[in-house]
Amino acid sequence: MLKKTNLFTLLTKFLIIILPFYVLIAVFFSVKVWIPKAWFYIKELIIIFLIISLIYEFIKNKILPKLELIDYLILLYILYWVAITISNWLSLNSIIYGWRYDFIFFIVFLIYKHWKQFLYINTKELIKLFLISSSISLLFSILIKFRLWEEKLLAFWYINYVSDWTYNWWIPIYHWLENSWIRRFWWIFDWPNQMAFFLILYTSLLLQFIKKKLEYYVILIIILLSWLMIMTYSRSALLWIFSWIWILFILNLKYIYKNYKKQLVSLLTIFFILSASLWIIFSDKLYNIFLRTSSTKGHFDRMEIWYNRFLSEPMWAWLAEAWPGYRNIYKDKQTKAAEQYYIPESWFIQQLIEWWIIYFTLFILIVLNILLKLNKNSKALFVWFIAILIMNIFLHIFEATYLSILLFIFIWIFYSNLSNKKKLA
Repeated sequence: MLKKTNLFTLLTKFLIIILPFYVLIAVFFSVKVWIPKAWFYIKELIIIFLIISLIYEFIKNKILPKLELIDYLILLYILYWVAITISNWLSLNSIIYGWRYDFIFFIVFLIYKHWKQFLYINTKELIKLFLISSSISLLFSILIKFRLWEEKLLAFWYINYVSDWTYNWWIPIYHWLENSWIRRFWWIFDWPNQMAFFLILYTSLLLQFIKKKLEYYVILIIILLSWLMIMTYSRSALLWIFSWIWILFILNLKYIYKNYKKQLVSLLTIFFILSASLWIIFSDKLYNIFLRTSSTKGHFDRMEIWYNRFLSEPMWAWLAEAWPGYRNIYKDKQTKAAEQYYIPESWFIQQLIEWWIIYFTLFILIVLNILLKLNKNSKALFVWFIAILIMNIFLHIFEATYLSILLFIFIWIFYSNLSNKKKLA
């Protein structure tokens, strides 16, 4: 006998299953089948149907959603965006790409905030579904990277082009680091930073699903996933790792010092000796791989450009004046020089420059509301989300909408369920 289900549940399962394969699916439909903007239609249409099915369930059951502070903040965030968009007669493209990149994940968050009575799958089953799908995509990625080599991606309709992303070119087979010729780990996603972002989400949910003592196989899995994350050579991923470890360490310093003083001193001594030794022996190589002078300089140059832009236009610069919207709307400005002007390399600065203080403040208030709720239940998850936000200070990581959607689906699961269950260790 089939389990009780509905359209909302079926769409949720389908979304969770396909998102780890989203780039591959988008490449197939866009390049092989030649459906224009297929990368846009697939998940966005599912979300629209999710909204419709959710509304249908409320009407059918003759109930209204219970709104809280975070609901009002997100709705105000969206309404403010709509008002500014209409008042400035922006194009339909601006509206479509604006909601897609600026707040689609908040819409998903709202959808699943009201899932309790309509989603006929429990939290553990939902995480399990994600882990199965993601494990398959990760195994494909490992196979391509370490056995078949990236050239095999040409059979999957990727393009025979490497290194930097170029407008109107499809996804390249790999990206190499300047001055080192190292191929970064990223398939089946569309950039090494996105792969690192995925590995952070995957590892967190895997540990949440296991919820057991650190047995040997769990430790081996963590080591493998950490190594894969390092192989992306993503500085934002390293920033997440260091932020998560050190913030969690500082928050628990009193407890650690009181109960594990000798172990703490020994561990810190080993850490600093090992770090210093590695830097002395491999300083040139590590400098090229992780510090990457030209790339880092480009990030800081763009920060300075955007700081000056904000001073010259402190009110707002309007939608699509920042990555990634401008690439889809201002197609005549797709040059390296224009990129310096249009890409701030920071999600927060992107929000600030496009919509000024009001929009930026609403964004921060929404994020703070989530953090406060997570902090009440789990310090680890609280710091986990802070570390992701720190990544966004130096990179526009939320641009990977297929991953940010997954992130906010599971953030709501943590947000809502932890308050009703035993606190995480």
